[in-house]
Amino acid sequence: MKIVTGFILLLLSHVLQARDFEDNYAVYGAGSDSCGMYLQAMRKGGRELDYFIDWTIGYLSAFNVIMPNTYNILGESDFPTSQRWLERHCQKYPKELFVNALIKLTGVLHPMRYQSSLKNSSGTKKKSARSIKDIGKAVK
Repeated sequence: MKIVTGFILLLLSHVLQARDFEDNYAVYGAGSDSCGMYLQAMRKGGRELDYFIDWTIGYLSAFNVIMPNTYNILGESDFPTSQRWLERHCQKYPKELFVNALIKLTGVLHPMRYQSSLKNSSGTKKKSARSIKDIGKAVK
């Protein structure tokens, strides 16, 4: 629960622009590590990878809680697809902080998010027509 609370505070600082006078904010846990460390954890697996996965799950869950009109940031995508996007992004930018890679991922996912848990007349959740598989390969 402490981890989720930390992620919510982190996201609130980003969403509300609650940063210091130099536009900085504190990041805890795996988010403060580099993309290169994430890639190393992917190669090793085990507890090191679990550390990043748990942090990412908490970040995405907190994003769903905090962002307006967002039921599920992943939309029709899934967690493994988002991890592949992060891997490609981190390979291109290994010195970037992991939190910044996740901020970029949520920027890519946001237009494709589920905005509601309610289903439309065809029985599917309200969503955008695009998917991360369509645009997720383009790492910015």
